[in-house]
Amino acid sequence: MRRDLFFVVFAVLLGTVMIAGCSASKVTASDAGRDGEIVARDSVSQAAHDAALQHFVDGSVFEMKGEYAQAVLEYQDALRYEKDDAVYFALAKCYSQLGKHTLAIENGREAVKLAPEKLDYRKNLANAYIAAYELDAAAQEYEEIVKRDSNTIENWYSLARLYQVRNPQKALGVFEVMTQRFGADWDVLMQIAELYSQMGQFEKAAAAMKQMLSLDPSNHELKRSLAQAYVRAQKLDEARTLYGELTATYPNNLDFVGEYGIVLMLQKNYDKADSLFDLLLSADSVNIEAKLRIGEVYFGQVEKDSTLIPAVRNVFERVRSKHPGDWRAYWFLGALGALGHDDSIAVENFRKVTELSSGNADAWVYLSSVFLEKNNFQEVVTILEKAIKIVPDDFRVNFFLGVAFNRVGRNDDAVRVLERARQLNPKDINAISQLALVYDGMKKYDECDRLYEEGLKLDPNNALILNNYGYSLADRNIQIDRALEMATKAVAAQPDNTSYLDTIGWVYFRLGDYKQAEMYIKKAIDKGEASPVVHEHLGDIYYEMRDVERAMEQWKIALKMDETNAALKEKIARGSL
Repeated sequence: MRRDLFFVVFAVLLGTVMIAGCSASKVTASDAGRDGEIVARDSVSQAAHDAALQHFVDGSVFEMKGEYAQAVLEYQDALRYEKDDAVYFALAKCYSQLGKHTLAIENGREAVKLAPEKLDYRKNLANAYIAAYELDAAAQEYEEIVKRDSNTIENWYSLARLYQVRNPQKALGVFEVMTQRFGADWDVLMQIAELYSQMGQFEKAAAAMKQMLSLDPSNHELKRSLAQAYVRAQKLDEARTLYGELTATYPNNLDFVGEYGIVLMLQKNYDKADSLFDLLLSADSVNIEAKLRIGEVYFGQVEKDSTLIPAVRNVFERVRSKHPGDWRAYWFLGALGALGHDDSIAVENFRKVTELSSGNADAWVYLSSVFLEKNNFQEVVTILEKAIKIVPDDFRVNFFLGVAFNRVGRNDDAVRVLERARQLNPKDINAISQLALVYDGMKKYDECDRLYEEGLKLDPNNALILNNYGYSLADRNIQIDRALEMATKAVAAQPDNTSYLDTIGWVYFRLGDYKQAEMYIKKAIDKGEASPVVHEHLGDIYYEMRDVERAMEQWKIALKMDETNAALKEKIARGSL
């Protein structure tokens, strides 16, 4: 109890000194007049000062006891008698304790206004600004503090940390100044390293870490961080040197061994890297995350060097054999199968992912994509009908299922899932275009035209929308001039696209310009990827050019490619359009 009483008395005495020193009553020449008046005014000022002082002392006692609301009332009473910077300062602190940051700022400003040279006042105001998330205003206070006291490192540090939130470059400038003025400081260098790392300037981050390491050469975790920074900066020789030192000093630290192996692999020193990875992959003490990390780095190199596929596959097969219940190794094996065009491996492993992690939408999508590429749309339907029950809100599952439904002739189902895809991603051009195509095929032209127009508003130059809409208009033999404009834009964007060449040819057919129509359709066929429809179109063009023999030739080619086309069979049978 005595100790508490001492602090209360000390605070009261301190408050008395502060207010007495800052607010002593003065009589100046401007008070000149009758002697009695001077005495009277002086007496009034002294009484006000004494009243202010008493309220200030009482407020200080309440503040020390943590009764901030009562302290505020006393300080407010003190200000009624005398406007004093110490009272405003005390009020600002109490309001901060009460969470009333606006009032803390108002009173803090008054304290600084009355006593701008007192840095404690400015620091208190800066803290109030920080509490109110007014960081720019807080920084301005510390800018002034640094001007008035440039020899205190803590002031510079606070300023830099305030800049760090919104202006990392400015913060770096302050930290660099601190290093020049005060020498190498661990905390400052750490902030510099972090800032450069966040900005992607890993070489400069490494330079800061190197300085830190000179202050603490035995810090192996710092040495590891420096090595990692060198890797990000593509300074692999420096990283290799550090990892060599770390693994020599700590041969049983498998994290160091693994990261060393990754550096060797990035340098294409595969034999030495493999020997280190063998140690890790066979160790029961190494968790699956560390093993997968190794595999991921290898996997990242496959696109640059496809000859690595067998070695990378070996890594993930070993992980899979050690951890058969974890889906991630199967995922990478499936992806490797896809990259190596080995569909059986891709399908086997992606299916396993869907069993072990059925909520993983990526697995369903990648599994179905193997069959999408082979135009096996029925298998895509089988896969994604299962997927949509488990991940009904995945855009890709709905979209690809809609494409597959359309291709197998289940257009009502296609509309249902594509409409859901649009709900999930209303501005996706592919979903808009595909749904419009389905409505077009169902001859629901109001719906398809509305979607095409919506697509063009989102992307007026989208070649797919321009082509499909232009073809639809030409097929219906309406707005042919507009159809030509759209088809021309589409071909200009993709001049080698067979479908786009066919569209513009068909538009010219509708315009009666059969020479232009023939030129574009033949160009489409010459690309070597023409559909039966393209050959049928060329036959129609030749028929209108009164070359029935060549018309029949093209129609028969089209029928051979699509023997289910009953309308084409009738056309051939009657020998006319």
